[in-house]
Amino acid sequence: MAQSGYKNGLKKTPKGFWSYNIRVGRKTKTGTFATTRLETARKLLDQLRDDLLRQQEGLEIKLTVGEAMDYWLESRYSNAKHLNRAIYAFDRARPVLGQVQVRRLTQAEIIAFKRTLLEPDDPDRRPLAPTTVNIVLRYLAVAINWAVKNKKIAENPLKQMPYEPVPEDNRPFLVRDDVIPFLMKVDALGNAHHQVAIRAMLLMGLRESEALRLRWDGFTGDWAFYAPARAKNGKAQPIPVQAEVLRAVRAMPQESEWVLPGRAGSLHLKGYTRKVVEEAGVEIGKPGLTPHRLRASCATIHAAMGVNAFQIRDLLRHERIATSQKYVNKVPCNLQVVVRTTFDGITEMFTEVVPIIPKPTTVDVNQIDPTNDGTGEPTR
Repeated sequence: MAQSGYKNGLKKTPKGFWSYNIRVGRKTKTGTFATTRLETARKLLDQLRDDLLRQQEGLEIKLTVGEAMDYWLESRYSNAKHLNRAIYAFDRARPVLGQVQVRRLTQAEIIAFKRTLLEPDDPDRRPLAPTTVNIVLRYLAVAINWAVKNKKIAENPLKQMPYEPVPEDNRPFLVRDDVIPFLMKVDALGNAHHQVAIRAMLLMGLRESEALRLRWDGFTGDWAFYAPARAKNGKAQPIPVQAEVLRAVRAMPQESEWVLPGRAGSLHLKGYTRKVVEEAGVEIGKPGLTPHRLRASCATIHAAMGVNAFQIRDLLRHERIATSQKYVNKVPCNLQVVVRTTFDGITEMFTEVVPIIPKPTTVDVNQIDPTNDGTGEPTR
């Protein structure tokens, strides 16, 4: 029962402030708000009532973003790559949002945080790409949703994370007509190891690390297939060996377990082919080409020839089709080429079996000569 003078839990003090008296469950709380405005006092009272309800349900009311991220790291078991990405994202978010209470988090604060990643004030700090910014925001959302799922907090205040729009991929890639000129430049600029590794990346879709670690025992089925030992998804899925790659590989001496051994039996490090790829790309008018773009070029060329999304996923050895689609660049008129090549010859077949009947011409009755019966002679 409310004490005398309180209306809806509020009463004005002699000094003009608003005192409150509320009961939630078995708990009664009294005090005074440092405000003279009734609307503000009502909002503070609703907030206080909400806090008491959350406390009775065992929920935390002052959980910060930093604590939510730590809670996810402590309770979530995942692979090393997943955890490393999460730690990277949390390290970017912690200085700006770490002390903010999750229930007070707003989209405006997320957008401001996003700006600091895209346009950092510190000149020594490199701005992040939109895709990287979205990774940071995605892991932030994962940590908050994990706290909600495990009843640390009642709900996620961000119903929709304001992700950054990703611009269309304008990085260079090769099309089918570029393959031979590009490989000719590679042969002129690089050594035999460059030639083999770059062919494996472009013609088979291997990563540079996989191409530099080709193993003789990885070739199976009379050299028809190759199973990379270091697939990201943990599966050693065999992929077909392209004829030009096989020709280059079989020209290498079999002096080690590795097709491309470095000095003293060591292996070439990541980036070994980068300079040759870049210079060959410049020579054919594709500046900015990188080794990993050869893998994307392989996917793009196959897509332009009509290979479906499931086959490209298997070729690149991805777990999800959505990941493989990121490697496929748009090639002008590729759909037209696919339709023509797929249904080539059908019209000729139907033309031979069912001749096309010419469409009758339309005759204007007003222009018919009544003196001509169609024989060429005028009627009498």
